[in-house]
Amino acid sequence: MDYYFNQIVDLLERHIYYWKSFQFSTPSQQSIVSRIVIYMFDIAIKGGLVIDGSGFPGSIQDIGIRGDTIAERGIIEETQAQEIVDARGSVVCPGFIDIHAHSDFNLLVEPPGKGKIMQGVTTEVCGNCGLSAAPLMGKAREQRQKSLSGFGVTIAWSTLKEYADILSAKKLFCNVVPLIGHGNLRGSVVGYDNRPPSPDEMNRMINLLEESMETGAWGLSSGLIYPPGTYATVDELIALAKIAARYGGIYASHIRSEGDRVEEAVTEAITIGERSGIPVQISHLKTIGKKNWGKLPRVFRIIEEAIDRGLAVSADRYPYTAASTDLDALLPPWACEGGNEAEIKRLHMRADRGKIFSYIIDGEEPEEVFNGIVIARVCNRQNKPLEGKTIVQAAGIRNQTVKDTFFDLLIEEELRVGALFFTMNEENLRKIYQKDYVMVGSDSSVWDVDGPLGDGKPHPRGFGTFPRVFRKYVFEEKLLSLEQAIKKMTGQPAAKLGLKDRGLIKSGYRADLLMLKKEDLADRATYENPHQFPGGIVRVMVNGRWVVAEGKVTGTYPGRVLLKNKS
Repeated sequence: MDYYFNQIVDLLERHIYYWKSFQFSTPSQQSIVSRIVIYMFDIAIKGGLVIDGSGFPGSIQDIGIRGDTIAERGIIEETQAQEIVDARGSVVCPGFIDIHAHSDFNLLVEPPGKGKIMQGVTTEVCGNCGLSAAPLMGKAREQRQKSLSGFGVTIAWSTLKEYADILSAKKLFCNVVPLIGHGNLRGSVVGYDNRPPSPDEMNRMINLLEESMETGAWGLSSGLIYPPGTYATVDELIALAKIAARYGGIYASHIRSEGDRVEEAVTEAITIGERSGIPVQISHLKTIGKKNWGKLPRVFRIIEEAIDRGLAVSADRYPYTAASTDLDALLPPWACEGGNEAEIKRLHMRADRGKIFSYIIDGEEPEEVFNGIVIARVCNRQNKPLEGKTIVQAAGIRNQTVKDTFFDLLIEEELRVGALFFTMNEENLRKIYQKDYVMVGSDSSVWDVDGPLGDGKPHPRGFGTFPRVFRKYVFEEKLLSLEQAIKKMTGQPAAKLGLKDRGLIKSGYRADLLMLKKEDLADRATYENPHQFPGGIVRVMVNGRWVVAEGKVTGTYPGRVLLKNKS
């Protein structure tokens, strides 16, 4: 009897939404069933313009949510759902997938940052540009721990599994998709020496990557302008990309040059993809420096010829013309050999300073070069007034030359200087976004308006990337349709990664959704005042639970670490 009773209760919970009077054999059974409030859906989102992430035109529909899953699209009666959300006048679309994020370590900071969820991001793809949270061993672990001291984060893991377990116990607004950084593999095994790995070291790097892919990483990333990735050969990268390919992963690359040798660098990424049989994602596609802006058509041609040959190559880009990374990224590779301590020693040496500075200015006037570089974030309190200032302005404040300010600031901050680089062209950005194979990615860590993640002047892309694309390129300039823009943020990155149950509004898919008001949508973050949430993002749902409602966080943390073939 109990078996049949349980089957009836299960049937009622899953399928019956009109309550009727049922008679059961015992008072206890009647009592149990009488306490069950039965609906077909937990939540019904009614009357919104549903744009499903596929690129097809939207239509007015209702969406029924059961648990963490989209159960139905169509017409849903109010009596069928426990919670009714009126979406009339709003666009309802999948939650945004930030295909290029850097929140690996900021996700461990307390309290959790809101900069991504408040702009509609429900999934972050972390571990980009060759830098991931795991694996972390040897020199890579030692160097990374020093860089995190300002956030109070202690590295208590070595492997991806250990990191995923720690992260899963944290309060997560968004889902997290991990990539494995080539810089982590090389730094953990070879360190920061400028040399090829020995056969034994290469095998150890391969083993680390295999272990990470077995755990559930989604691919391999490289950062070929950063040490130690800059010391890697094409053959080394191909050998590792073959491992990631075997597990169905992607290869995402911050290519070896985005300036003078950008064409060769794009060709290298494509070569790695073709020789290893792996899909390629070119990170934050751009041409840096005015003398290189005219190279963009040739870059497009290289990519499109590879697509015509059958390679799955795509790219991403943030909607700003300033880049952001560490200030010491300007240094030549030889100056960074041996790790941070060796690098800082060179910065003290007058002869090395001269060679490094000449490399950076490349025949131009120092003021012309450094007027386009803004100090975004420092750690030492005495240098905080320099945040938001150009290097030239900082030199004036410090009563120094530009050259001495550059080197002394790096030394004082032990290289922990974040900077903005105004080196790109708006017309090129428009052309990039018009390419079907280009998606939207923030290239940002998660930040906040207060607390530890509310410090400094980080790039505004950490707060405004996705709303800015809508406001500027959809509504104002009409460069993209609303459906195109949403696809670049949802269905397209999901397809690239192989996320089979997210990125679309479709029955059986996870309920990562958002509601936005077109007329109110605006990015408010600026370079001068970046810590500002956007307007127009009304509600955000992650795994069937509202994380943002009426423009405010609800205090729920339903985000998950998504491991490939295990999520």
